[in-house]
Amino acid sequence: CGGFRRVRGAAAASSGQGGVSGKPSTIREVARAANVSVGTVSRSLNAPDTVRPATLEKVRAAIQALGFQPDVRAQNMRRRRTLTIGFIIDDITNPFHALTFRAAEAELREQGFFLHLVSTDGKASREAEAIDMLQHGRVDGLIMPINSAQDPRCLRHVAELRVPSVLLDRDLDLAVDAVLTDHATGIEQATSYLLDLGHRRIAIITAGMEIRPGRERLRGYLDAFAKRGLEPPRGLVRAQSLAAEFGFREASALLQSDEPPTALIAAGNRILVGVLRAIQQQGVSIPGDLSLIACDRSDLTRVYPGPITLIERDIEDIGRTAAQLLLERLSGPADRPARRVTFQTRLTLGGSCAAIG
Repeated sequence: CGGFRRVRGAAAASSGQGGVSGKPSTIREVARAANVSVGTVSRSLNAPDTVRPATLEKVRAAIQALGFQPDVRAQNMRRRRTLTIGFIIDDITNPFHALTFRAAEAELREQGFFLHLVSTDGKASREAEAIDMLQHGRVDGLIMPINSAQDPRCLRHVAELRVPSVLLDRDLDLAVDAVLTDHATGIEQATSYLLDLGHRRIAIITAGMEIRPGRERLRGYLDAFAKRGLEPPRGLVRAQSLAAEFGFREASALLQSDEPPTALIAAGNRILVGVLRAIQQQGVSIPGDLSLIACDRSDLTRVYPGPITLIERDIEDIGRTAAQLLLERLSGPADRPARRVTFQTRLTLGGSCAAIG
Protein backbone atom coordinates (compact mmCIF):
# COMPACT_ATOMS: atom_id res chain seq x y z
CA CYS A 1 0.00 0.00 0.00
CA GLY A 2 2.74 2.42 -0.97
CA GLY A 3 0.22 4.97 -2.17
CA PHE A 4 -1.21 5.12 1.32
CA ARG A 5 2.17 5.90 2.86
CA ARG A 6 2.65 8.79 0.49
CA VAL A 7 -0.74 10.19 1.38
CA ARG A 8 -0.07 9.90 5.09
CA GLY A 9 3.31 11.61 4.79
CA ALA A 10 1.83 14.48 2.82
CA ALA A 11 -0.90 15.03 5.35
CA ALA A 12 1.51 14.88 8.27
CA ALA A 13 3.60 17.66 6.74
CA SER A 14 0.93 20.18 7.63
CA SER A 15 2.26 20.42 11.19
CA GLY A 16 4.61 23.19 12.14
CA GLN A 17 8.36 22.99 12.48
CA GLY A 18 9.29 24.53 15.79
CA GLY A 19 7.56 23.26 18.91
CA VAL A 20 9.21 23.97 22.26
CA SER A 21 9.92 20.26 22.78
CA GLY A 22 11.76 20.00 19.49
CA LYS A 23 8.79 18.29 17.86
CA PRO A 24 6.72 20.07 15.22
CA SER A 25 3.96 22.12 16.81
CA THR A 26 0.39 21.50 15.69
CA ILE A 27 -2.60 23.65 15.00
CA ARG A 28 -4.22 22.16 18.10
CA GLU A 29 -1.33 23.41 20.28
CA VAL A 30 -1.70 26.88 18.78
CA ALA A 31 -5.43 26.81 19.58
CA ARG A 32 -4.73 25.82 23.20
CA ALA A 33 -2.08 28.51 23.61
CA ALA A 34 -4.39 31.18 22.20
CA ASN A 35 -7.41 29.82 24.09
CA VAL A 36 -9.45 29.59 20.88
CA SER A 37 -10.86 26.78 18.76
CA VAL A 38 -8.92 24.93 16.06
CA GLY A 39 -11.37 26.36 13.54
CA THR A 40 -10.49 29.90 14.64
CA VAL A 41 -6.79 29.19 14.11
CA SER A 42 -7.57 27.81 10.66
CA ARG A 43 -9.58 30.90 9.75
CA SER A 44 -6.79 33.11 11.08
CA LEU A 45 -4.41 31.40 8.67
CA ASN A 46 -6.66 31.10 5.63
CA ALA A 47 -9.25 33.88 6.02
CA PRO A 48 -7.91 36.43 8.56
CA ASP A 49 -10.49 39.04 7.55
CA THR A 50 -13.18 36.83 9.11
CA VAL A 51 -11.53 36.90 12.56
CA ARG A 52 -11.88 39.70 15.12
CA PRO A 53 -8.67 41.77 15.39
CA ALA A 54 -8.13 40.99 19.09
CA THR A 55 -8.54 37.26 18.49
CA LEU A 56 -6.32 37.39 15.43
CA GLU A 57 -3.60 39.06 17.48
CA LYS A 58 -3.78 36.30 20.12
CA VAL A 59 -3.53 33.57 17.49
CA ARG A 60 -0.59 35.21 15.77
CA ALA A 61 1.20 35.63 19.10
CA ALA A 62 0.69 31.92 19.86
CA ILE A 63 1.96 31.00 16.38
CA GLN A 64 5.10 33.06 16.91
CA ALA A 65 5.71 31.72 20.42
CA LEU A 66 5.38 28.10 19.29
CA GLY A 67 7.27 28.59 16.06
CA PHE A 68 4.36 27.08 14.15
CA GLN A 69 4.99 26.85 10.40
CA PRO A 70 1.92 25.80 8.39
CA ASP A 71 2.31 23.72 5.27
CA VAL A 72 2.52 25.89 2.18
CA ARG A 73 -0.35 23.87 0.71
CA ALA A 74 -2.50 24.68 3.70
CA GLN A 75 -1.68 28.39 3.36
CA ASN A 76 -2.65 28.25 -0.30
CA MET A 77 -5.82 26.27 0.31
CA ARG A 78 -8.81 27.91 -1.33
CA ARG A 79 -10.99 29.80 1.11
CA ARG A 80 -13.67 27.51 2.47
CA ARG A 81 -17.08 28.92 3.17
CA THR A 82 -18.02 26.36 5.81
CA LEU A 83 -14.91 24.52 7.06
CA THR A 84 -17.24 21.50 7.23
CA ILE A 85 -17.01 18.09 5.56
CA GLY A 86 -20.05 15.88 5.07
CA PHE A 87 -19.93 12.16 5.98
CA ILE A 88 -22.87 10.25 4.49
CA ILE A 89 -23.55 6.71 5.75
CA ASP A 90 -26.37 4.22 5.41
CA ASP A 91 -26.44 2.77 8.94
CA ILE A 92 -25.43 4.71 12.04
CA THR A 93 -25.19 1.49 14.08
CA ASN A 94 -22.49 -0.01 11.84
CA PRO A 95 -19.21 -0.21 13.82
CA PHE A 96 -17.20 0.24 10.60
CA HIS A 97 -18.79 3.64 10.03
CA ALA A 98 -18.23 4.66 13.65
CA LEU A 99 -14.51 3.85 13.57
CA THR A 100 -14.03 5.41 10.13
CA PHE A 101 -15.83 8.58 11.21
CA ARG A 102 -13.78 8.92 14.39
CA ALA A 103 -10.46 8.56 12.56
CA ALA A 104 -11.44 10.91 9.73
CA GLU A 105 -12.82 13.47 12.17
CA ALA A 106 -9.57 13.55 14.16
CA GLU A 107 -7.53 14.05 10.99
CA LEU A 108 -9.77 16.81 9.67
CA ARG A 109 -10.05 18.57 13.01
CA GLU A 110 -6.27 19.04 13.05
CA GLN A 111 -6.69 21.14 9.89
CA GLY A 112 -9.60 23.18 11.25
CA PHE A 113 -12.41 21.25 9.58
CA PHE A 114 -15.52 19.80 11.20
CA LEU A 115 -17.13 16.51 10.12
CA HIS A 116 -20.92 16.50 9.76
CA LEU A 117 -22.62 13.07 9.90
CA VAL A 118 -25.74 12.19 7.90
CA SER A 119 -27.36 8.75 8.14
CA THR A 120 -29.71 7.71 5.32
CA ASP A 121 -31.03 4.44 6.80
CA GLY A 122 -30.02 2.71 3.55
CA LYS A 123 -32.72 4.47 1.50
CA ALA A 124 -31.71 5.57 -2.01
CA SER A 125 -33.98 8.63 -1.93
CA ARG A 126 -32.44 9.90 1.32
CA GLU A 127 -28.95 9.25 0.02
CA ALA A 128 -29.59 11.26 -3.14
CA GLU A 129 -31.19 14.07 -1.11
CA ALA A 130 -28.24 14.16 1.30
CA ILE A 131 -25.70 14.43 -1.53
CA ASP A 132 -27.75 17.15 -3.21
CA MET A 133 -28.34 19.14 -0.02
CA LEU A 134 -24.82 19.00 1.41
CA GLN A 135 -22.92 19.89 -1.74
CA HIS A 136 -24.89 23.08 -2.35
CA GLY A 137 -23.09 25.43 0.00
CA ARG A 138 -23.36 23.40 3.21
CA VAL A 139 -20.02 21.53 3.09
CA ASP A 140 -16.66 21.89 1.38
CA GLY A 141 -16.26 18.18 0.67
CA LEU A 142 -17.84 14.75 1.12
CA ILE A 143 -16.77 11.31 2.37
CA MET A 144 -19.26 8.55 1.62
CA PRO A 145 -19.84 4.88 0.91
CA ILE A 146 -22.58 4.98 -1.73
CA ASN A 147 -25.10 2.39 -0.57
CA SER A 148 -27.37 2.82 -3.61
CA ALA A 149 -24.69 2.22 -6.22
CA GLN A 150 -27.27 1.18 -8.83
CA ASP A 151 -29.78 3.96 -8.19
CA PRO A 152 -29.83 6.35 -11.20
CA ARG A 153 -30.57 9.41 -9.09
CA CYS A 154 -27.69 8.73 -6.68
CA LEU A 155 -25.29 8.02 -9.52
CA ARG A 156 -26.28 11.23 -11.28
CA HIS A 157 -25.61 13.27 -8.14
CA VAL A 158 -22.21 11.61 -7.67
CA ALA A 159 -21.32 12.17 -11.33
CA GLU A 160 -22.24 15.85 -10.99
CA LEU A 161 -20.54 16.49 -7.64
CA ARG A 162 -19.75 20.15 -7.03
CA VAL A 163 -17.36 19.57 -4.12
CA PRO A 164 -14.26 17.35 -3.71
CA SER A 165 -15.29 13.89 -2.53
CA VAL A 166 -13.89 10.52 -1.46
CA LEU A 167 -15.76 7.26 -1.91
CA LEU A 168 -15.39 4.51 0.69
CA ASP A 169 -15.17 1.00 -0.77
CA ARG A 170 -16.94 1.84 -4.03
CA ASP A 171 -15.40 1.48 -7.50
CA LEU A 172 -17.73 3.58 -9.61
CA ASP A 173 -16.52 4.47 -13.09
CA LEU A 174 -16.19 8.13 -12.16
CA ALA A 175 -13.28 10.52 -11.63
CA VAL A 176 -13.64 10.51 -7.83
CA ASP A 177 -10.98 9.64 -5.22
CA ALA A 178 -11.63 6.37 -3.39
CA VAL A 179 -10.35 4.28 -0.49
CA LEU A 180 -10.92 0.60 -1.18
CA THR A 181 -10.53 -2.73 0.63
CA ASP A 182 -9.13 -5.92 -0.93
CA HIS A 183 -12.02 -8.07 0.31
CA ALA A 184 -11.33 -10.92 -2.12
CA THR A 185 -7.98 -11.84 -0.58
CA GLY A 186 -9.33 -12.04 2.96
CA ILE A 187 -12.33 -14.15 1.97
CA GLU A 188 -10.12 -16.44 -0.11
CA GLN A 189 -7.81 -16.94 2.89
CA ALA A 190 -10.79 -17.67 5.14
CA THR A 191 -12.37 -20.14 2.72
CA SER A 192 -9.01 -21.86 2.11
CA TYR A 193 -8.49 -22.19 5.86
CA LEU A 194 -11.86 -23.90 6.23
CA LEU A 195 -11.12 -26.18 3.28
CA ASP A 196 -7.82 -27.14 4.92
CA LEU A 197 -9.80 -28.10 8.04
CA GLY A 198 -11.81 -30.53 5.92
CA HIS A 199 -14.94 -28.44 5.41
CA ARG A 200 -16.71 -28.60 2.05
CA ARG A 201 -20.18 -27.31 2.92
CA ILE A 202 -19.04 -23.74 3.53
CA ALA A 203 -21.77 -21.09 3.46
CA ILE A 204 -21.25 -17.37 2.93
CA ILE A 205 -23.70 -14.57 3.72
CA THR A 206 -22.69 -11.29 2.13
CA ALA A 207 -23.79 -8.10 0.40
CA GLY A 208 -25.43 -8.09 -3.02
CA MET A 209 -23.54 -7.87 -6.29
CA GLU A 210 -24.55 -4.24 -6.82
CA ILE A 211 -21.82 -3.01 -4.47
CA ARG A 212 -18.10 -3.75 -4.52
CA PRO A 213 -17.82 -5.58 -1.14
CA GLY A 214 -20.42 -8.14 -2.25
CA ARG A 215 -18.77 -8.78 -5.62
CA GLU A 216 -15.24 -9.00 -4.22
CA ARG A 217 -16.15 -11.25 -1.30
CA LEU A 218 -17.97 -13.69 -3.56
CA ARG A 219 -14.99 -13.68 -5.94
CA GLY A 220 -12.62 -14.61 -3.10
CA TYR A 221 -14.95 -17.41 -1.99
CA LEU A 222 -15.19 -18.92 -5.48
CA ASP A 223 -11.45 -18.53 -6.13
CA ALA A 224 -10.61 -20.61 -3.05
CA PHE A 225 -12.62 -23.56 -4.38
CA ALA A 226 -11.33 -23.11 -7.93
CA LYS A 227 -7.67 -23.16 -6.84
CA ARG A 228 -8.25 -26.63 -5.34
CA GLY A 229 -10.17 -27.91 -8.33
CA LEU A 230 -13.33 -28.13 -6.24
CA GLU A 231 -16.91 -27.19 -7.13
CA PRO A 232 -18.46 -24.76 -4.64
CA PRO A 233 -21.47 -26.24 -2.83
CA ARG A 234 -24.88 -25.38 -4.25
CA GLY A 235 -27.32 -23.27 -2.30
CA LEU A 236 -24.85 -21.99 0.29
CA VAL A 237 -24.18 -18.53 -1.19
CA ARG A 238 -26.57 -15.90 0.16
CA ALA A 239 -25.66 -12.52 -1.37
CA GLN A 240 -28.16 -9.71 -1.04
CA SER A 241 -27.69 -7.38 1.92
CA LEU A 242 -25.41 -6.32 4.77
CA ALA A 243 -28.34 -5.95 7.20
CA ALA A 244 -28.57 -7.86 10.46
CA GLU A 245 -32.09 -9.06 9.59
CA PHE A 246 -30.82 -10.55 6.34
CA GLY A 247 -28.06 -12.34 8.25
CA PHE A 248 -30.60 -13.74 10.72
CA ARG A 249 -33.05 -14.90 8.05
CA GLU A 250 -30.47 -16.59 5.84
CA ALA A 251 -28.53 -18.18 8.71
CA SER A 252 -31.78 -19.56 10.15
CA ALA A 253 -32.72 -21.06 6.78
CA LEU A 254 -29.28 -22.59 6.28
CA LEU A 255 -29.11 -24.11 9.75
CA GLN A 256 -32.62 -25.60 9.42
CA SER A 257 -31.98 -27.12 5.98
CA ASP A 258 -31.72 -30.87 5.37
CA GLU A 259 -28.01 -30.49 4.68
CA PRO A 260 -26.82 -27.60 6.86
CA PRO A 261 -23.38 -26.09 6.35
CA THR A 262 -20.51 -27.20 8.54
CA ALA A 263 -18.93 -23.73 8.30
CA LEU A 264 -20.24 -20.23 7.70
CA ILE A 265 -18.60 -16.93 6.73
CA ALA A 266 -20.55 -13.89 7.97
CA ALA A 267 -19.16 -11.32 5.54
CA GLY A 268 -20.22 -8.14 7.29
CA ASN A 269 -20.34 -6.96 10.90
CA ARG A 270 -24.10 -6.32 10.81
CA ILE A 271 -24.64 -9.68 9.14
CA LEU A 272 -22.78 -11.25 12.08
CA VAL A 273 -25.29 -9.81 14.55
CA GLY A 274 -28.11 -11.64 12.78
CA VAL A 275 -26.08 -14.83 12.33
CA LEU A 276 -25.26 -15.01 16.03
CA ARG A 277 -28.92 -14.51 16.90
CA ALA A 278 -29.87 -17.44 14.66
CA ILE A 279 -27.09 -19.59 16.15
CA GLN A 280 -28.23 -18.81 19.68
CA GLN A 281 -31.91 -19.33 18.87
CA GLN A 282 -31.28 -22.76 17.39
CA GLY A 283 -28.83 -23.92 20.05
CA VAL A 284 -25.94 -24.42 17.62
CA SER A 285 -22.53 -24.95 19.21
CA ILE A 286 -19.52 -22.97 17.96
CA PRO A 287 -17.21 -24.56 16.83
CA GLY A 288 -18.65 -27.99 17.73
CA ASP A 289 -21.60 -27.88 15.30
CA LEU A 290 -20.53 -25.01 13.09
CA SER A 291 -17.25 -23.25 12.35
CA LEU A 292 -17.70 -19.49 12.06
CA ILE A 293 -15.63 -16.70 10.47
CA ALA A 294 -16.61 -13.00 10.57
CA CYS A 295 -15.35 -9.69 9.20
CA ASP A 296 -13.89 -6.73 11.16
CA ARG A 297 -13.07 -6.64 14.85
CA SER A 298 -15.71 -5.40 17.27
CA ASP A 299 -16.70 -5.92 20.91
CA LEU A 300 -19.05 -8.68 19.75
CA THR A 301 -16.32 -10.66 18.00
CA ARG A 302 -14.22 -10.65 21.17
CA VAL A 303 -16.82 -12.03 23.54
CA TYR A 304 -19.14 -14.40 21.64
CA PRO A 305 -18.35 -17.18 21.04
CA GLY A 306 -14.97 -15.52 21.49
CA PRO A 307 -12.73 -14.73 20.03
CA ILE A 308 -14.13 -15.28 16.54
CA THR A 309 -11.75 -16.00 13.66
CA LEU A 310 -11.74 -12.78 11.67
CA ILE A 311 -11.02 -11.25 8.29
CA GLU A 312 -9.50 -7.95 9.43
CA ARG A 313 -8.47 -4.61 7.93
CA ASP A 314 -7.12 -1.35 9.38
CA ILE A 315 -10.41 0.53 9.66
CA GLU A 316 -9.02 3.60 11.42
CA ASP A 317 -6.31 3.95 8.77
CA ILE A 318 -9.05 3.83 6.16
CA GLY A 319 -10.75 6.80 7.83
CA ARG A 320 -7.52 8.77 8.15
CA THR A 321 -6.60 8.09 4.54
CA ALA A 322 -10.01 9.23 3.30
CA ALA A 323 -9.56 12.51 5.20
CA GLN A 324 -6.02 12.97 3.86
CA LEU A 325 -7.11 12.39 0.27
CA LEU A 326 -9.84 14.96 0.71
CA LEU A 327 -7.46 17.53 2.26
CA GLU A 328 -5.06 17.06 -0.64
CA ARG A 329 -7.90 17.52 -3.11
CA LEU A 330 -9.03 20.70 -1.34
CA SER A 331 -5.56 22.22 -1.35
CA GLY A 332 -4.24 20.90 -4.66
CA PRO A 333 -5.08 21.38 -8.33
CA ALA A 334 -8.70 20.67 -9.18
CA ASP A 335 -7.79 18.68 -12.30
CA ARG A 336 -5.52 16.15 -10.56
CA PRO A 337 -6.36 12.57 -11.66
CA ALA A 338 -8.54 10.60 -9.26
CA ARG A 339 -6.61 8.40 -6.83
CA ARG A 340 -7.38 4.92 -5.50
CA VAL A 341 -5.83 3.65 -2.27
CA THR A 342 -6.43 -0.03 -1.49
CA PHE A 343 -6.11 -1.63 1.97
CA GLN A 344 -5.26 -5.29 2.41
CA THR A 345 -7.22 -7.80 4.50
CA ARG A 346 -5.79 -10.59 6.63
CA LEU A 347 -7.10 -13.65 8.44
CA THR A 348 -6.69 -13.64 12.24
CA LEU A 349 -7.34 -17.00 13.87
CA GLY A 350 -9.58 -17.24 16.91
CA GLY A 351 -11.44 -20.07 18.60
CA SER A 352 -14.51 -20.37 16.41
CA CYS A 353 -13.30 -22.95 13.87
CA ALA A 354 -12.61 -26.67 14.19
CA ALA A 355 -11.55 -29.47 11.86
CA ILE A 356 -14.07 -31.88 10.40
CA GLY A 357 -13.67 -35.35 11.75
